Amino acid sequence: MSRSFIITGLVVLMFTLSGCGGKSRDELYTEGVKLLQEGNPGGAVVLFKSALEKDQNFQDARYQLAKAYQALGKYEQAEKEYLKVLKQNPSKTDIVLELAKLYNSQRKPDQAVEQAGKYLQSNPGSAEALEVLGLGYALKGMPAEAERNFLLALEKEPRRTSAKLQLAVLLMEQKSSREKEARALIDEILTADPGNVKAHNLLASYELSLGNREQALEIYRKVAALTPGDPAPLYRQGVILLEKGEMDKAEKTAETLVQKFPQKSEGARLKGLIAYQRKNYADAITALQTSVKIAPSLEGLYYLGLSMYSRGELENALSQFRRILDHTPDFVQARLLTALILLNQKRVDDAIAEANRAIETDSRSALARNILGSAYLAKGMYDEGIRELNRATELDPKIVDAHLKKGIFNLSKGRVREAESDFTTAVRVAPEMLNSRLVLAFHYMRQHRSDRALATLKEGLTGTKGDASLYNTMAAIMFNERKPAEAVKYLNMARKSDPAFLPARFNLATYHASTGDLDGAIAEYSRMVQEYPHNLRAILGLASLSELKGRESDALAWYTKARDTGEYAGYLSLAGYHEKKGNLDKALAVLDDAVKAKPRAAEAFVMKGRILLAQKKGKDAIRVFTDLESIAPEQGLALKVAAFVQMKESAKAIEEARRAVTLKPGAAFGHSILASVYAEQGDLPRAIQEVKAGLRAEPGNIGAAMQLGEYLGRSGNTAAAMAQYEAVLRNNPNHAPALFAQGMLLEMGGKKREAVTKYRQTLEKAESFAPALNNLAFLYAEGYGPREEALRMALTALKQEPANAAIADTYGYALVKNGRAGEAVKILEKVVKLMPSNPAVRYHLALAYRDTGDRARAATTLQEALNQGDFPESGQARIMLAELSGAAGTVKKGKY
Repeated sequence: MSRSFIITGLVVLMFTLSGCGGKSRDELYTEGVKLLQEGNPGGAVVLFKSALEKDQNFQDARYQLAKAYQALGKYEQAEKEYLKVLKQNPSKTDIVLELAKLYNSQRKPDQAVEQAGKYLQSNPGSAEALEVLGLGYALKGMPAEAERNFLLALEKEPRRTSAKLQLAVLLMEQKSSREKEARALIDEILTADPGNVKAHNLLASYELSLGNREQALEIYRKVAALTPGDPAPLYRQGVILLEKGEMDKAEKTAETLVQKFPQKSEGARLKGLIAYQRKNYADAITALQTSVKIAPSLEGLYYLGLSMYSRGELENALSQFRRILDHTPDFVQARLLTALILLNQKRVDDAIAEANRAIETDSRSALARNILGSAYLAKGMYDEGIRELNRATELDPKIVDAHLKKGIFNLSKGRVREAESDFTTAVRVAPEMLNSRLVLAFHYMRQHRSDRALATLKEGLTGTKGDASLYNTMAAIMFNERKPAEAVKYLNMARKSDPAFLPARFNLATYHASTGDLDGAIAEYSRMVQEYPHNLRAILGLASLSELKGRESDALAWYTKARDTGEYAGYLSLAGYHEKKGNLDKALAVLDDAVKAKPRAAEAFVMKGRILLAQKKGKDAIRVFTDLESIAPEQGLALKVAAFVQMKESAKAIEEARRAVTLKPGAAFGHSILASVYAEQGDLPRAIQEVKAGLRAEPGNIGAAMQLGEYLGRSGNTAAAMAQYEAVLRNNPNHAPALFAQGMLLEMGGKKREAVTKYRQTLEKAESFAPALNNLAFLYAEGYGPREEALRMALTALKQEPANAAIADTYGYALVKNGRAGEAVKILEKVVKLMPSNPAVRYHLALAYRDTGDRARAATTLQEALNQGDFPESGQARIMLAELSGAAGTVKKGKY
């Protein structure tokens, strides 16, 4: 942009500002509306703000100011102004619809659906609102609901062209299955209005998606003739020519754009793309900077960032990608490149945060998982890193071949077609981000080719510190092969290679503990704490092992030290220990400190509310959950409802649940809460009906779908429950809780071997899923798998949830079945105190007493268990009691 042009712009702005002072608010408002209608939202903003300076309560001016901000793409400012108008005048329902449109523009479909739903409550026949609601559902990835609302909009207004276009877009996304319907809609629009540019553009975009560039090119030529004052169709022609490799023609198109539209950004942007394609990054940067100064666009900013990235200007590139994400948070490519740059700059925590955000947007992005895994490895979080790398190769098996051949990942899964090949080029700058040998080893392990996995890892040994992670992975292979001695050898080699590589030492400690060598495990953890005094994981390992050995004073000291690290999990662990020991006031005091340390985290509020309920302090618990609502609205409200149910205040519970339904009419959340109330009251048919209503409101809600499966199972309809979980898995094949729920149903139905298979499948998807570890450990202990593996699994689960008495019971039972009854007695005696009304735990304790030779205490404990009522092992308990008593006739009848 020339200096003279900038000066001219400043002069115009000065005249605009100087002319505002003597005009009335109404005159300023009228001129602002005129500028907005003429396509000058920037000038309109100046006038509307001046009008508001004269009268802050001038609602019409504030409303138009919001619309002007929206036209400028300044969505946050627009939202603030809309909300101010709504606060001043809650009856102005058209603001609600404008907010819904705004949220769709920001790609915030949940909020868009909520606001459109609110508007439809007071304007049930609004075709415009139905269309906005349909678009919200389309953005949420719920095509059936989107189509239903578009059709309803057309039922109200059959000639509503915008709704037809939205429906055509939706149908086109379904490719060949609905192509004829989509084309018929477009033909219908063009028959009624041959000059409809949006319809022509949609058809051209669809031809491009099918790879029909010549047809798209012809359509854009037609659009250019229809709209000679619009540079967009000419620009699109240039992009297609560039994609076809016809550089000279693309350059001529760019020159034509610059000559015909010197004040528009398209000509400079096309020049920048051509320079980028030719790897002339300096010229690309110059042209793209000119383009985004005239009019920022996602494409211009993206390629500007890529050009800077390719020149090694990482910080400048990061700035461009940040600008994109501020405007469009779900632009995955920009998010991933941001994560890559941060990882390259050793800003590992920031890279992890960005990769996680990318996964929230696209949970099936193999690259996002790889970046996250690489970042975890860089941070020393080996287990987490391997889990993510493993997940990446599950999502895209070809990712291994691509990495081994090129040193990069194939990034063609992106949403912006034009950028796919260039994005791959950008990532090539940082090939060191991935650990291909580990990825390939885990690939072989999933194929049950342990020999190839081991060979691949051995080939990578260099005699340096880097060998530690390879040895650690070799140990994992040996454990899977049931060769613990070989595994321990590799773990010791890992420790020798790099004493600072703690994952191998943690694995060694876990092995010692699972084989009964608690002192060996304690020694390993103690050495780590001596070297790394603030390592929370090692400290908590010492705390839990001290508990297992019955050293309560040592346990308390270690849990206190965990709190003193200042890490949030340390506070929660100490509070959990106090809760487990019945010191509830001490637990509450620690939780108060946790809230001060991390006031926006939910876990302390949840624990605090639960303890207060246990103390029969319901009102205090409700206050805590109300505070939680300000941090996590859905979680706080759900816990509040559950608290009212526990307090036997069903009317209040139902009232709160119905409020949730009203607040989010287009969501399953409120229906799910209300269903939980009915279920707690024992009214499962009504609970099922309500959760189905939630799924009608929000068909893709996994939580509601899982809830329906649970209630079907509880009502005795096992086949329907299994089918429901299967439906969840069809849409979400890696959803571990659905696999686990199927395993639970099979186990309860006596199909224990089938249950073992499901639990194993669960752990393949989520290796640290504690419920599956616990249940599989129990079945292994019963003989449905290796009993020594039961100990490892139960201990792994117990470390994750040290306050979970049910897992402690499984661990104790596994100890009994592994011939370590003496250790089991200490643990199971504590579990009985924590779960006094559970007869199965007493039965397990009786087994431990019997195996230590204490037949009298075994008999007494068995009788206590049988007196409590029926339980799964009741028959075995009676036989055992008869054997201990010497005759079957001496068995006393329990309350069955």
